[in-house]
Amino acid sequence: MKTAILTVAGLAAAASAQSFVADLSGVGVDGAAPVVIGVNNANSGALTTIDFDITVTTTSPSWGSEVNITLTHLPSGFSFNADGDDADFDDDGPADLLFGWGNSVGTFSFSGSVDLSGQLADVNGAWEVTLSDDFDDLFANPDHVYEAGSTITINNIPAPAGLAVLGLGGLAAARRRR
Repeated sequence: MKTAILTVAGLAAAASAQSFVADLSGVGVDGAAPVVIGVNNANSGALTTIDFDITVTTTSPSWGSEVNITLTHLPSGFSFNADGDDADFDDDGPADLLFGWGNSVGTFSFSGSVDLSGQLADVNGAWEVTLSDDFDDLFANPDHVYEAGSTITINNIPAPAGLAVLGLGGLAAARRRR
């Protein structure tokens, strides 16, 4: 029985987090037209965090403060916004992240995680990642580019039913060994 409990605990720990990644490497964004990337997530379970590991290079005269990223879960309508700066002084509460890049040209990086536990019960289904620039600098095309290795990772805890199935499988495997 001790082995069975350890097996179940190990399986539950291994399955305690799932994630899917949106790779933004090389995507250029012009202020005149947002870029929409569709991502389909086969995972089920509650949203925990969204991790950002992005590097953006702006083209003069475009500023880091103009960078905008919106993640939308299409089945539920849940939306999360992240931008270079809060130029419009809009505070969306837990669904708003400011990179704090300011009104300057250059290469900007952000690496961090936003805890959104309790915001979305099931991450399964289609997501849209909308990349935009708040101002169309007519002389810069693209206004900014996401450098190699730029990713957004959406993390979730698997649905309880999935963990139960894994746990039962672990118990069956432990019994079979005896």
